[in-house]
Amino acid sequence: MATETHSIFTAKNINDILYHIKTVNNLQVIGGATYIGDLPEKSLTIRNVPELKIIDKHERYIDFGPAVTLNSIINVGKNFLPAVLYEAITQMANHSIRNMATIGGNIMAKDSRLTLIAPLIALGTTLKFKAQKSSEIIPLSKFTVIPEDSVLISIRIPTEDWNVSIFRRLGSSRMISDNSASFCFLAMTEKNILTNLKICFSGPFIFQSQELETRYLGSRLPLSKSTIQDFISIAEKEFDDYVRDKENTLMLKKQFLNLVASSLHELT
Repeated sequence: MATETHSIFTAKNINDILYHIKTVNNLQVIGGATYIGDLPEKSLTIRNVPELKIIDKHERYIDFGPAVTLNSIINVGKNFLPAVLYEAITQMANHSIRNMATIGGNIMAKDSRLTLIAPLIALGTTLKFKAQKSSEIIPLSKFTVIPEDSVLISIRIPTEDWNVSIFRRLGSSRMISDNSASFCFLAMTEKNILTNLKICFSGPFIFQSQELETRYLGSRLPLSKSTIQDFISIAEKEFDDYVRDKENTLMLKKQFLNLVASSLHELT
């Protein structure tokens, strides 16, 4: 299907997608197309490819096809999803938009301000890409570019239980703007000991620090005031080091540190 200025291709299966990616120059793959302002000159819609709409539940993770809509994820049920994922999706847009928007579109939109990026990274999400003769699995935290002539075919999200699970959305609750950002804080405890910690902030950039996540593992809860102060000091230094060459980060740093501080007080 085409107009005078746009060509829109459709695919019935993954082989169709790979064929178009290989043979059509400057092709952009789209799902629900709820985030793009203008239709690309050449686009391939994968919304109706059955293999990309599969939800496969396992004991410790769920595999979602990239064409699974956000409402379809909600319909899996709150008790079967990580709490931060459920909370993040229910805060996104409205029911009608969530019926069209896909999890793959949220990940592949090349804008780290999008709501799901922080919780998905914190949860340890991995992406599976397929080419004609090979496949590749990439952690979302390390994903920067789609492998050549490949398509995203599966998103694996771990579903382990976290004792403390916090998600916060900054900026407008119903739209993505320059002020949009997301924050995710996950903590696992055992017998009042901190055993695992994940913190991710996504806005104009994505910030996650292994130093913050591992330094205080083994600490007894609740954390003392001095430990929290030390944690915040390290968080500030790590953040400053990361954004050294970036502009207009003062407000983002204040927001991040305030969110970290309030989350640490939830550790009891």
